[in-house]
Amino acid sequence: MELSYTFFYIEANIVCIAIFVILLLRSFKGIDRQQKQRVFDGILISHILYFLCDTVWVLILGDIVSHTIVTVSIINILNSILLDILACCWFIYTGLVTGGKYLNDMKNRWIVESPFVLSALTMTIMFIFFNDLMVGEDLVPTGLYYFLFISVPAAYIIISSVRLVMEALKKENFAHRSGFISYAIYPVVVLGFGSLQVIWLNAPLFCFGSTIMMVYVYIISLDNLVSLDPLTGLNNRAQLKRYVSNEIMWTGDDKKMGYVLMIDLNKFKNINDRYGHLEGDAAIVRAADAIRIACSGLNSRSFVCRYGGDEFIVLVATENEEEIKALKQLIKATLADMNHKAEAPYELACGIGYAPYSGETTAFQGAVKAADEALYIDKKQS
Repeated sequence: MELSYTFFYIEANIVCIAIFVILLLRSFKGIDRQQKQRVFDGILISHILYFLCDTVWVLILGDIVSHTIVTVSIINILNSILLDILACCWFIYTGLVTGGKYLNDMKNRWIVESPFVLSALTMTIMFIFFNDLMVGEDLVPTGLYYFLFISVPAAYIIISSVRLVMEALKKENFAHRSGFISYAIYPVVVLGFGSLQVIWLNAPLFCFGSTIMMVYVYIISLDNLVSLDPLTGLNNRAQLKRYVSNEIMWTGDDKKMGYVLMIDLNKFKNINDRYGHLEGDAAIVRAADAIRIACSGLNSRSFVCRYGGDEFIVLVATENEEEIKALKQLIKATLADMNHKAEAPYELACGIGYAPYSGETTAFQGAVKAADEALYIDKKQS
């Protein structure tokens, strides 16, 4: 490898590492350190460490660092492990982004992480006991190494991208469709840059591609912070205003009437006062999950929002009032069932009112007021 290219490659890696460090420091300053944010930090740290190892590898190829079987083996084992960790973190992060609550269970996390652990062990064992199969006589990694190197990360990437596309196509995720698609194409673009680098070695394209796409992902994550409710993961009130003002549900060829549903938990203050605010938060999350699950079975497009406190709003693009009546009963039944399964020491029920909505921005507040009045009647009757 020419010395000029070696230093150009190193300089590019240093610039990319600096950008990732800036993103990491910004992430550390966040007040609400949720699990998803911690996993995102893991992705950033994995990139930084991978580029550091890649820099050492280029120094080895340029004969600036000793080019021996030991240095070649160590750095390629580290590169493989770090890429596995990066891909695993990405898989977990995108799962959390799409609301994969199964990842909160430690047993499920172990299952998800087991491929990268097995891959790391396999790579280490192969280099220690079968080194001739991993490194050629010219001290360059063999085809078998590269097969093992890419297998597990590719599996994580393919599964996560397919899952993101499937989630994006669901009606209840319409408002987040562009974000999910962006997450899905991130690893594909990075893989494309990496492939180009293998074919055309005059630029560190993998480093550039990873950095550009990760900055884009970071921007999307910031957008989620201002559009999603941190407790429930539902859309927040600000996102509702953007959604209605853009008339997302009601424009185009399928423009039609719809309905606004107002949902309010019954006797929620009593839960807070008697069992504490942590249990109150758990009740709100349970209610949000019940609404989300009930709406997922709709044939019509819907938008679910935490309006504030223990209030929720659902917008449904349908002219069929019977569908809305059925949804109202399904939400109540789902909430009661989930609360029973959670063995909560209190009854958790809700009142629901609904009103027709023309889809015009100016008519939204009137529809909300009408739905709120219907909600009051429903709560009195329950």
